[in-house]
Amino acid sequence: MRLKLIACKAICREVCYLSSLSQNNIDITFVRQGYHNAPEVLRENLQKEIDEVESGRDPHTNELGGNGEDLSPYSKEDFDAILIGYGLCSNGVVGIHSRKHPLVIPRGHDCITFFLGSKERYQEYFETLPGCFWYTASWIENADMPCEKSNERLLEYYKEKGYDEEELEFFLEDMNGWTKKYQNAAYIKMPFFDKEEHRQFTKKAADFYRWKYTLLDGDLSLLERFLAGNWNAEDFLVVPPGCSVVASHDSAIISYTEDIKG
Repeated sequence: MRLKLIACKAICREVCYLSSLSQNNIDITFVRQGYHNAPEVLRENLQKEIDEVESGRDPHTNELGGNGEDLSPYSKEDFDAILIGYGLCSNGVVGIHSRKHPLVIPRGHDCITFFLGSKERYQEYFETLPGCFWYTASWIENADMPCEKSNERLLEYYKEKGYDEEELEFFLEDMNGWTKKYQNAAYIKMPFFDKEEHRQFTKKAADFYRWKYTLLDGDLSLLERFLAGNWNAEDFLVVPPGCSVVASHDSAIISYTEDIKG
C-alpha cells in the first residue's frame, strides 16, 4: 500500500523507525508538537493538510509517476489511505474529514496510548499511576517539558517583562499551580531506542516537582499495526470518504458521522 501519514512530532522517532521497516510506502508529514493545547487550531491544521493532499498541492508529499504540474499529461499514484497520527487530543481531531480517501486513526485519548501499545494499558496506568505526567524521547526532544530549566525560563521571561521579586513569586505560584495536580512522572523507554540522559531528565523533573518517578517499557505494537495496515475495529477507526470524525464518549473514544462540514 501507499499511505500518507500526517502525524505529530511527539511520535516522530517511533513512526520514522517503524516506517523504515514497513513493507508499505509511507509518505510522512510531521506537524509541530503542542497543538493539543489549542484543539481548534489543531483541527484547522489537520484539515488543511488533508485538503492539500487531496488537491495535489501538498508541498510535503512526493509525487510518483509524474514530474510536476508544469509537465503534462502525467499520472500521480494515489494513496490507499491517509493515516492520522493523533489520538482524540482534546477533541482536536473531531470534525476532520476526507472526500477522497479513508482516514485511519488509532483509538486513544492522546499519544501516550501509542507509546504504551493499547488504550487498555493506558487505562491501567491511569488508575495505578494517578496524576501522571508522561515523558518519552520524542516528547523531550520536541516539547518544552516541565523541569527546573523550564521553570527558570518562565522566571526569566517575567523578569524581562519588568516584574519585581514579589510579583514574580506570585506569578510563579499561579503558573505552577497545575503541578500540584500531579503525583507521578513516568518515563516510557521504547524498545528500539533509549538514552540515559532522557531518564535522568525525567528523574530530575520528578525530584524538582516532588513527584514519584517510574520507568516503564514502551510497546510499539499499536503503531506497528497502524503503519502496516492491520486496522482492526477495536483499536482503529477507519473513516470512509464523505464522513467526519466525532467523539464517541465511550470506550471506543472516536467514531464518525456522514455529515461533513465544508
